Amino acid sequence: MINYEYYRDLPMKEYEGVLANRDYWDHCSYEWERRPMENKLIALGIFARRGGKLSRVINRYAEGREYTYRHSIQYCVMDYLERLFGTHDYYVRIMLLDKREVLQLLTELLKSCVYCGYVRDYRTGLYSDEWRVAKQCKDAESILAPIEERHKRIYPDETLEHQRKLVKRWMEGSLW
Repeated sequence: MINYEYYRDLPMKEYEGVLANRDYWDHCSYEWERRPMENKLIALGIFARRGGKLSRVINRYAEGREYTYRHSIQYCVMDYLERLFGTHDYYVRIMLLDKREVLQLLTELLKSCVYCGYVRDYRTGLYSDEWRVAKQCKDAESILAPIEERHKRIYPDETLEHQRKLVKRWMEGSLW
């Protein structure tokens, strides 16, 4: 179980420092593997709920890192999104968004899917808080659709060829 009070009370600058490491943004590392996905999502969700900016955290992590590490970030983001959506059916739709829109999507999904529930200790009969992640975000489509609509308004002349380049950039390049 994650100590939510630690994250809830941590000053935001320090919180950014906790999140700006390989545990959260390098899917090929030992650090990524050792921390359960649920715990990462809870820590990121509490951060988002407190008004934290994921772009600052990721930029802090990416700053001065080699290309390989920066390239790994988008796959971590996609892993988080896949878990929150509950499916990988949204991959191409997400790849057509720009970096800012992808982070907006992740932030909104975290706010919607990470919540504080209550658990009863059957020995004492007392209840305590416990942060959880919804199995599948019920609001996912209603969060993604407006972001896509805004994207289409900003880029009304986006061609199929341009969309192919965006997907290729996601697969072969680094957004960070």
